[in-house]
Amino acid sequence: MRWLRLFLLGVASVYPIYWTTQFVLFFLPAAFRSLLIRVPLRVVDISYLQATAVTGKFEVLPLGVESLLFALLFSLLICCLRGDQFLTGGLAVVVLGQSALLPFFHQLIRPVGPTSLTFSGLVVSLGIICFGLYRILGRTGGTDFLDRLALLSLLAVLPQAALWFAFRMRYPFFGTRFLLMLLLPLYLGSLIVSALPQNLRRGFATNLRAPVPMVEIFASLVVATLLFAAIGLTTRSRERQHVIAEHSPAVRAAV
Repeated sequence: MRWLRLFLLGVASVYPIYWTTQFVLFFLPAAFRSLLIRVPLRVVDISYLQATAVTGKFEVLPLGVESLLFALLFSLLICCLRGDQFLTGGLAVVVLGQSALLPFFHQLIRPVGPTSLTFSGLVVSLGIICFGLYRILGRTGGTDFLDRLALLSLLAVLPQAALWFAFRMRYPFFGTRFLLMLLLPLYLGSLIVSALPQNLRRGFATNLRAPVPMVEIFASLVVATLLFAAIGLTTRSRERQHVIAEHSPAVRAAV
């Protein structure tokens, strides 16, 4: 029953955490830059997959470095606020590392070839993933390598795989390469962290088999539902405005 609750918590939490992470890493930096430098902010995309914005040619740092710095900053913020003591807090750190790793993964497979900065970004991003997974194991426990790997798979790997395959059914461009870029680092991090020894505090091991709180699962489901509803309403409003613009007299006269 506890394993089922871990899986349900992962399923309920992964989408709102993923979308919030996309906003934090690929929209928020451009928004801050726009406010500080007083340049126009251009929204590239707001959808079920992501929220992305740019500020023209005012890219101060190399590709991927800015999002990696924000991933480090928010991971540190989660730890300072003791959010890593919750399973969802550790999962948020994991997804921050995954999202920060994507730009460097793209550089790795480009025809131009990777650089030393690319490999440094990959290592640091993988370190964030491993830290989040280690904090998750600090709450779930695990007696041996297989037990720890199974617990991480139930909470982090399998729910994400289900989410990505659900996106794959809706978005044809969500190809196998993108799935591998998301899931391979996560599974590699799970293998590394599962092999590490877990130093548990005295008296803490008795609480490791406690069930996952249903309140945490319910709260994650509510957040995901509200996020889906908000994006769905925004998308429908944009489609309606596009249809009205196409059928307006001025557009027909121009055609």
